[in-house]
Amino acid sequence: MKKMTKSRLEAFTDGVVAIVLTVLVLDIQIPDAPTLASLISITNTLLAYIVSFIFVAVIWVNHHRMMQMATRIDYRVIWANIFWLFWLTLCPAVTSWVGRNPAAFWPEFSYVVIYMMWSFSYGILSKQLIQANEPDSHVVQVLKRDQRSRLSIVINLLTLAGIFIFPPIGIIGRFLVSGIWVISYKQANNYYQKIVKKKS
Repeated sequence: MKKMTKSRLEAFTDGVVAIVLTVLVLDIQIPDAPTLASLISITNTLLAYIVSFIFVAVIWVNHHRMMQMATRIDYRVIWANIFWLFWLTLCPAVTSWVGRNPAAFWPEFSYVVIYMMWSFSYGILSKQLIQANEPDSHVVQVLKRDQRSRLSIVINLLTLAGIFIFPPIGIIGRFLVSGIWVISYKQANNYYQKIVKKKS
């Protein structure tokens, strides 16, 4: 039996991401009344959608970059990728809930937990790719230097704690994490090296 190719895994991932983004926008219920007041009434839903869309898009780009660098995948990588996609498929549900209840504790809590697990599972996927490829390969060298998964987890944990004081911080924390992943792997490593040199 032939092993799954990297291109097939990427195609499957792209399909799931496309469906998730579609479901995200389909949840926006446009009011019947053609007035500015009606549009303002769904501001929270639109905000939650925008933040979630940005994060999904940014992480998808980084996933694509990471897979491009990889030369090998194995079944551990495949299952790690599926685990990552599992948390992704839950994103539209919590985005919808938090959009309708932006100041409520449980919707914000669920929103942060789901996206935190998605970040965590992305870190697992990165580690599996490191193990599947040669130690001196480009993907291993880049991923070993990248610290954004750890930083994302720290921000997520701080955001989770902050929800107990101010629930809307969940959306703010997700926006901050998105900002970390906007930069490329190369730029992230350059910033990290500068910080390390300053400390030493």
